[in-house]
Amino acid sequence: MTGCGALTTGPSAEGDDKVINVGVAAHIHAAAPGGRRYDANMTSEQRTSIKNGIWLCSTHSVEIDRDEATYTSDLLLRMKIEHERSCAEQLNAISGAFYRQDFVAIGPYVVGIGELTAVEENQWTIRINQFVEGNLRSLITYGESFSSLHRDDRYVLVNSLGDGRRLSRGPTWRKDVTSVVLICEVEPSFPRTDATRLGTTLATNDANDIFVFDGDLAMVSGLDALPQRIKEGLSMMRGESPFHPRAGSRIKEYYDAFVDTPWFQRCVKMEVIRLASIPYQDDALRTEYTPLQSVLHVDDVRQVGTERAGNWITFRFLLTVSGIGQWEREIPICIPQGKVQLQPEAWSHLGSDLTNG
Repeated sequence: MTGCGALTTGPSAEGDDKVINVGVAAHIHAAAPGGRRYDANMTSEQRTSIKNGIWLCSTHSVEIDRDEATYTSDLLLRMKIEHERSCAEQLNAISGAFYRQDFVAIGPYVVGIGELTAVEENQWTIRINQFVEGNLRSLITYGESFSSLHRDDRYVLVNSLGDGRRLSRGPTWRKDVTSVVLICEVEPSFPRTDATRLGTTLATNDANDIFVFDGDLAMVSGLDALPQRIKEGLSMMRGESPFHPRAGSRIKEYYDAFVDTPWFQRCVKMEVIRLASIPYQDDALRTEYTPLQSVLHVDDVRQVGTERAGNWITFRFLLTVSGIGQWEREIPICIPQGKVQLQPEAWSHLGSDLTNG
């Protein structure tokens, strides 16, 4: 509710694992006929969707249902959107002399809100103020199992920096009042390819289909190939390819977990950083390369609008590209809806057979 700063959740004296919750998840459009702002054109799925909910203190949850003339559905939706935007801006608030607080990832399953506080030769110091995915125990387990991890999973990503590094050893940490301070020993930045020298790949049209040009499949190379490589790298789900089972992105996972929240675009940016900066170990070709090849830094990634075109969502990418400098482009990314079976069981044998020669 605009202007209401009442807290709705807090600790409970009943135990360390207990909370007191005095907030209310209210409907914007009523769930049943006769309720406030009921819309007969909505489906049952739309009525129970998070998009039809707004979180309020107990006082204001009663007030909006006592005054439908003032609290129209359009007003409640605007308040919700504005509050989520405000929360996102607060998450981006300046913290420290140079960098904003944002997502920091240590490997695939430890993500926190924090900041890079120091860089000294091959050592990054990072402060995490809150865990978003995983916790301190997950961090300890990651460090203890570091030597057995696949090289593709040994990394640190810093959203505010727009960059990441492969870790040369497991991170060490210490507690600092309410924060966790990490010491990460990192490898040098992996070499990128000049975008003007990118190799040839298949082109796709506005419908995201390959097409024929002058009697042959259309191809692109050099800088013209960069949007296609970004589209391919982000649209392929990790585990989808029988030839490269560790390739691809986790954007589908993030979409299912965080769509309609301020976290989603941050997760997308984090995943673009991983594909831009962390080398992929290609066992079939026995070589390493960063999946996005030419991207040096990820300056910003934003979803364009809120509408989907089937399984496609368009994002605006602001990137620093090798040989080009700052580069901006809107690119559609495939994010399938619903549960997706990645591959038939036989595919794993196919990929294994090819990898083993």
